[in-house]
Order: sequence, then structure tokens, then C-alpha cells
Amino acid sequence: MTRIALKQLHPDPRNANVCGPSVLEKLRRHMERSGFCPSLLVRPHPKRSKHYIVVDGHHRLMVAQLLGWKEIDCQIKEMTDEEAGLLLLTLNRLRGTDMPRKRAELIESLLGPFSLNDLSLMLPESGEEIEGLLALIKQDEDALEKAFDAQMEEERQTLPVPFGFMLSAEDAALVREALAFYQARRQSDQGDALVAICRDALSCHEVDDGQAQT
Repeated sequence: MTRIALKQLHPDPRNANVCGPSVLEKLRRHMERSGFCPSLLVRPHPKRSKHYIVVDGHHRLMVAQLLGWKEIDCQIKEMTDEEAGLLLLTLNRLRGTDMPRKRAELIESLLGPFSLNDLSLMLPESGEEIEGLLALIKQDEDALEKAFDAQMEEERQTLPVPFGFMLSAEDAALVREALAFYQARRQSDQGDALVAICRDALSCHEVDDGQAQT
């Protein structure tokens, strides 16, 4: 067992385990009254000398910081990122409640070094339950993709569309004259004027069709 300064301890950002306020308050009262808590399991920090990453005991570290403790008992163990990940998924499951999304992300990160079958043999979840957790990530990705597609479709409906064609000089003069007339009448630009001309033409066509039918 080793006494380590709290400033040298760092929570593992992959930790998916959280405690509710009432549980944390009970832990705080216990630690404050007794001045003791079970030792933390830590591993050497891969980039900072004499610093450590917490594997088990995130909530105890949090409460110790709130209480103003300077040091805490720790058990130091050398381990790889994968080994630490497995312990985060097992030891911490005994306390608090997991956030499903973060637990799923951590499980997914271990699917390289370990197979789904390997994880099902080492974690509390069965293979089917692990697949269910991983489906949370897929659902979020599908939702994001649908939202992106909807946004793109909305932009396609509102963004300007290039429109052009070739005319003879005589016809071009006629079109420019008609556009200028509609622009002046509607106080609009050429694009809006052209749309107005088309709408008027179609309205006249509908009136003619209606009269022909009667």
C-alpha cells in the first residue's frame, strides 16, 4: 500500500460508472466521519512521472478532493490500457450506475484486442447484452446520418439553382424587355421577375384549359 498525493492522481476519462448524489453524500459522510476509505487501485501514468491513473476508486477520489484530503492509500499495479479497460468494466460495475453510452464506447474500444466472445467471458454482460450496448452507438450514428440527410435536403430546397439557356439576339432583347417590365412592376430582381412571368403564363394556361372544358 502506498500513500499518494491527490494532485498526482488522475481519473481515467473512459470510466463509465457514475454515482447518484445521494450515494456520493453517504460516501462523503462515511469518509468524513471515519477518516478512512478503501485504497484506490491505480496504474502508473504513461506520460507523467510519479503520476497515476485511477482504475478503481473514482468516487472515493472525488470525495477525498471535496473533503480537502491531501493523500490517500493506493495500490499501484502495472497494466496496459486494455487491462485497465477490462477492470473499468468489471470492478467499477460493483458501485454506482453505468452510463450506457460511455460503457458501450469503452466496450467498442476493446473489440480490437479482444473478440466479442472474449469480452462476454470476462464481463458481466452476455454476448447478446454486449451487442445490445453496441447497438446504442449504431443507433446514434443512424440518427446523426438521418439528421444530416434532412439538413442537406432542406438546403437543396432553399439554395439557389443555376439556370441558363442560349437565345438569338432578337429573342434575347425580347426577354430582357419582359424581365425589365416585371422587375419594375414587382420591384424585384431578374430571377423573381422570370418566376413571375412563368407563373402568369401557367395561370393563363389553366384559365384557357378551364374555358375549353366548359
